[in-house]
Amino acid sequence: ASLASASPVPLVNPGFESNRPGVEGAPEGWTAIQHAGEESYDFALDSGRKMSGTQSMRIKRIGPEPYGTVMQVIDAAPLAGKTVRLSAWMRTEGIPDAGRGGAGLVLTAMRGSSILAWEFMKRARLRGTSDWQRVSIELALPARTTRLEAGATLEGAGTAWVDDFVLEVVER
Repeated sequence: ASLASASPVPLVNPGFESNRPGVEGAPEGWTAIQHAGEESYDFALDSGRKMSGTQSMRIKRIGPEPYGTVMQVIDAAPLAGKTVRLSAWMRTEGIPDAGRGGAGLVLTAMRGSSILAWEFMKRARLRGTSDWQRVSIELALPARTTRLEAGATLEGAGTAWVDDFVLEVVER
């Protein structure tokens, strides 16, 4: 079996070590969004729970909306037509085992505001209460991709932490 090699794609603040503010108060390099409506997810740097370094990103549901996501936008024109892998360390607390929710990584390939392809870890979401574990997803980027959104999401109740993101191009 041939092993895949990987080339790193630079991310801004992948381990949430910077205390400089980013978009609308999110950590440097990151954007925190939720489904529409009233504030339902609290996004915060957490120095008490981290995989490495001094802090991680915590996503906690505090209201009724269905999901909250922390993501970074990457210029994907140089990556178009290639397969990328996003990995990170995640831990969870109090996420219901039943239902559609859970925590996971997200990759969305876009051209302008149009979504071309995505991987949201729907079949392998983290649930319950778990210690740190490394998770990863892959996505083949369509040839017309110009923008890539990469990050982590919490759908439904509970709390998720994420740390030490790595994005890479996978060569097979």
